Amino acid sequence: MFDPERLRPEDFARVAEQSMASVRRLGDAIGALAGLKGEGAAGGGLVSAVVDAGGRLEHVTLDPRALRLDSRSLADAVTEAVRAAQDDARVRGEAVLGGAADVPALDGMLAWLEETARSMGDLADQPARPRTQE
Repeated sequence: MFDPERLRPEDFARVAEQSMASVRRLGDAIGALAGLKGEGAAGGGLVSAVVDAGGRLEHVTLDPRALRLDSRSLADAVTEAVRAAQDDARVRGEAVLGGAADVPALDGMLAWLEETARSMGDLADQPARPRTQE
């Protein structure tokens, strides 16, 4: 139960500091995502593809030997290379975002804030206690 008499200014300072650190990590992650690329290859390396962080195709590279493939095989190889690049971008993006999320600290902070809010609501239902002068 939240006890307002035990609340210290350091508690608010700690929460603010943790929040700012989380915001900085998230900003760094967003910056890393902006330059993230996914790469994939298929057809024994004859076809390669590069996509951005969102999976949007940036370019496809065909080894000249890939042009010896029949049209169906070439199309399949391009599709496979693009999908591999998209999977690579997704995995890399998850790694970047996973490193940015300090879930235990955030969960702890949210739990503390929720408990404080609940307790303050409980206090609002109680009669006010007279304050003593020190």
